[in-house]
Amino acid sequence: MPTALRRTARKTTLAALSGLLGAGLLTAVATAPAAQAATTCSGTASIYGILPDGRLTFSTITPATGELKKVLVGADLGFEPRAMATLNFNTILVTSTTGALYRLDVLTNNTSLVLERPPVKLFDSGWTHDKLTYDGHGHLYGTAGGLLLQYLVSQPKPTGSAHIGQRKEIGSGFVLKTLTGVGDDRLLATTSAGALFSYKISSDGSWDREDLKTSGWSGFDQVVSPGGGLYYGRIATTGAMYWYKDADPADGTGTDIAYHNDTPVNTGGWTQQLLSAQPETFSCTTAIDPLDGTDIPAVKAAGRDLMNKYDGGAWNSPTQWSCLEQLWDKESGWRYWADNPNSTAYGIPQALPGSKMDAFGDDWRTNPVTQIKWGLSYIDGRYSTPCGAWTHFVNNNWY
Repeated sequence: MPTALRRTARKTTLAALSGLLGAGLLTAVATAPAAQAATTCSGTASIYGILPDGRLTFSTITPATGELKKVLVGADLGFEPRAMATLNFNTILVTSTTGALYRLDVLTNNTSLVLERPPVKLFDSGWTHDKLTYDGHGHLYGTAGGLLLQYLVSQPKPTGSAHIGQRKEIGSGFVLKTLTGVGDDRLLATTSAGALFSYKISSDGSWDREDLKTSGWSGFDQVVSPGGGLYYGRIATTGAMYWYKDADPADGTGTDIAYHNDTPVNTGGWTQQLLSAQPETFSCTTAIDPLDGTDIPAVKAAGRDLMNKYDGGAWNSPTQWSCLEQLWDKESGWRYWADNPNSTAYGIPQALPGSKMDAFGDDWRTNPVTQIKWGLSYIDGRYSTPCGAWTHFVNNNWY
């Protein structure tokens, strides 16, 4: 399984080539289009899973392109799991087929995935939930026999009823195929008939449902979200993983969901029986005063600041900045409206096609910050560092 996940190619050679960025030497620089309201997204996508043989997995996906970046496989959990919810980077809750609830304390880095200690049993019985998800804001949700339940989780590593309690019955009739948290008391779900629902749970336990799609989602047996309107769906029959970006996950409509079916995460290999995304690791914000994208020195200053903060400051060095500055000087002159006349490459990083940047904001055409965030994520996923991308550009005249 891990070998299959690592080596599975993109859907077609054409789809893979569409991810490569243009050289930018023929980029046309026309009049800059007017800026829109600046809504930009950033963050990571981390997904835990459990294989049919009981082993834990950890995968990371590049949000900019949907490409699988890393897969790690850990030890057997030692019990038969039924549902799982990721609380944070190193804490997972898993129910068993016998109704017990366990806490997994995970240690992971770039090369290994282990449990800090054997699974900690928090409850011996009563957790017969077939689905479990955490909203990233203190509420754990689960379904059991069509009943939707809400719990308050008061500690990052709960030890039992003192930290997982205030059980509240939200309602019955929640016969769902998938369930995932997408924000503060917000849930996303699919049905066997293929509908896509969004739920908002109020503080008094009442709820509202918005029908985002009436059909088309029946093939997925797992749907997870790291937040920010980014959704990943796994097809059980093929093991394929697809990704989608909802421009406004709170607007009650699915008309603004971008489908990236031509560039799936993988066309096979996702054989986990359970999947759960770390919540709230990808987010979108709207700036009141957008950056003036025609002020190139200001755009570069914003780019350097974003690069310095990327991945916890891992790229914060004059050397990496020199590489990034030269790279995008060549590609676009740091102009957000740079449009390659010989392809559909667009923007500061010359995304090909430019519409790929919608994963980081629906204002990708006019917001340099959106473009820079997308470009940094792309570089991270394909070249690891700006200097890795610059070296590839120097040798090949594209990156």
